[in-house]
Formats: sequence, structure tokens, C-alpha cells
Amino acid sequence: MASTAPSGTRPARRGNLGRPFRWLWASTAASNAGDGITRTLLPLLVVAGHPDPVAVAGLTAVNMLPWLLFALPVGVLVDRVDRRGIVLVSNGVRAAALLGAALVLTGDRPLPALYALAFVLGIAETLADTAAPAMLPRLVDRRHLERANGRLSAAQIVLNETAGPPVAGLLAGLTAAVALATGGLLYALAALLLLGLAPLARGGGGDRAGTSDDGAPPRAGDGGVLHGIREGIGFVLGRRALRLTLAASTLYGLVFSATFSMLVLLSTRTLGLSEAGYGLLLAAGSAGAVAGSWLAPRAADRVPVVPLARWSLVASGLAYTALGLARHPVLAALALTANGVFMMGWNIPVMSLRQRLTPEHLQGRVMSVSRLCAWGAMPVGATLGGLLAKGLSVPAAFVVSGTVLAAGALLLLAPLRTDPSPHGDLPDKE
Repeated sequence: MASTAPSGTRPARRGNLGRPFRWLWASTAASNAGDGITRTLLPLLVVAGHPDPVAVAGLTAVNMLPWLLFALPVGVLVDRVDRRGIVLVSNGVRAAALLGAALVLTGDRPLPALYALAFVLGIAETLADTAAPAMLPRLVDRRHLERANGRLSAAQIVLNETAGPPVAGLLAGLTAAVALATGGLLYALAALLLLGLAPLARGGGGDRAGTSDDGAPPRAGDGGVLHGIREGIGFVLGRRALRLTLAASTLYGLVFSATFSMLVLLSTRTLGLSEAGYGLLLAAGSAGAVAGSWLAPRAADRVPVVPLARWSLVASGLAYTALGLARHPVLAALALTANGVFMMGWNIPVMSLRQRLTPEHLQGRVMSVSRLCAWGAMPVGATLGGLLAKGLSVPAAFVVSGTVLAAGALLLLAPLRTDPSPHGDLPDKE
């Protein structure tokens, strides 16, 4: 398959993904560090002034609302303008919002102001998190997409999910202004680092990852926003590989949120752990995910992508079931570690498969559809997890969820044929 690296660059060697990717990785690492701080800090600020569970839940809802409102239009935008510029501006907006909040919210912190900050950050995140993955097939050889996605995932896990929360707690212990300003400076650094990456032509121009079905060059700017949305959804639904992996990702979003929302209760009530013990359980899951981000690309070099993704998702479901059956903290930690490994064994190959099968002018829209379905399912999954725990028990919620995920993965992904090679393309259409 032909390389899709930017013009003027050589295909990356096995151990080198190229200078453009290094700039993207550095910028993404800085923004993930900012995410880890702000996502922990904002709930702390709400609780400090408004210790009401409804107020805290409202913050999360407001922060995630842009994904439901704007994900599909953002996908069209990402396919029609410079994706690097979108990420750069998004990081600049987040930097300005947090630095401004550090000055304005030094005293009273009214709830509407915190909600407004969360909403602005959510809009910027929707833009950046759709545009950045859509850039990747233009920056690295398509044979190396798994490795590139693995490195980006490792940075997210370490900086956003592992290091960010404790750092946010330490900074908040100083002053809220210091914590807000630190997050703002990290986003500003992410924007500056992205300046090292040359601007990319819009999705429909320049180096293309594919052509339209009739062989004509794709044109990203044709039609209005609704036409662009319909084109993206139609492309996903018209390709079996994309449609079925999207359905499996939606199921995984349901199961992940159903179990994660109940993990604190499993830790404290079933396993009898303290708050520190709960933190160690989370750390075990993060360690497994970091290991998985290293293992998954190497496995994809030796195993066809579709079986790797399918059996990783099945194994993730079994790990959730084992977690529900565990009655000793060590067994629970091992199950979470295994689940982290298998989660990356699913996420990285499927992300790479979508990038590989999607023409350049549709990358943003396919990414937005997948994020909307997977992340939009999470509030529903959290509700179902609570209902299962209340109607049965907390451990039973894990057992049922894991069993459903394992069985669903087998049924949904069974129609997909094995790739002809570890990096071979599946047929575009049925």
C-alpha cells in the first residue's frame, strides 16, 4: 500500500515515526497533561463551593454536552479546513479560558461561571479530539498507524489519567488560581508545540488517503453541513467493517461506563478497601492500559487486525466478569490490569483500521460518528450499571456487563473476514 506521509518526507523507519509525528505527540502530551489537571480540578472547585451531588453531576453533563450537540458538525468542519489549525486554536481557547478563570475566579466561584468554563472547555475538546486523530494518516505511513496510535494512547493514559489527578490535587492544595493557571499554561504549550508541524491542506485537498467510489478525486467542500453529515454517516453505515466495529464500540462504551461507575462501590463495599486502595485499583488498570499500548502495535505486526480486535474485546469482557467474581483485592487488581491490556488491544487496532479504511476527505466525519456513538452511550451505560447494582448486586453488575460484552463482541464481529495480511485492507463495501 502506498505511503500517505506528507510530501517531502521519507517513510518512517520501524523505530522512527518521523518528525511531524513527534511534534503532534509532544503537543498531544502537553494537552493531555492539561486535561488531567482540569478534569480533576473543576469537580473539586464545584464541591468546595456547592457540595451538592446534583451540582457535581451537572458539571460532568455540561462538559460532555458539546459532544452530543456538535460532534457531527465538527466532523464536517474537520474535513473542510486545516486540521492542524483547528487543534492549535482549540488549545489556544482552552489556555485563554483557564488563564482568564485563574484571574476572575480567585474569590467567589459562582456555579454558572464554573459551568460556562466547563462548556467552553468541552467545545474545544470536541474540536481537538476530532481533528488530532484525523491528522494521523497524513503524518505517518499507514503501516505504522498502530504504533502511532499506541504512543498517543500511552501519553493520554500516563498524563491524563494517572499523573494528572494527583498533580491537580497538589496544585489545588496551594490555590485554585495556581491550578487553573497551570492547566492554561499546559494548553498554551500544546499550541506552541503544534507550530512545529507544517499546516495541512484541508481534508479534500493535497495528499489524499483515498478517492471517491467512482474514482474521482474527493471534494470535502461540496454541499452544506447537513449534506456533509449525511455523507459521513452514510459512509460508515455502508461499510461492513466500519459499521460493525462502530456497533461494538458502542457496546463497549455502555459496558465501560456501567462498570466504571460502580467500581468505587465494588472497591469499598465488596473488597473492603480504603480510598487509597481504590486509587491503587485505578492505578492497576492504568498500568495495564500502558502495557497494552505497547503490546497492541507489536501484536498487530504478527496477528491480523480483525481477530486481534475481536478476541481482545472478548477478553476484556471476561476480565470484567472476573472482576465481579473477585473477592480479594489482589485478584481484582489483576483483573483490572488484564482489562487495561485488552482494552488497548481493542482500541488501537480498531482506531487504526478506521483510519486505514477511510478516505482522507472523510477522516473527521468518521471519527466524529465513532466518538458520538461510543461516548454518547456512556451516560446510558452508567444508568444501566446503577440499575443492575440496585436490582441484583454490585458484583453482579460486573458479571452481567462482562458477559454481555464478550458475547456481543463474538456476535457483532463474527461477520468480519480476516485481513489478508496484518496490515491488509478489508473490502470497502459489502
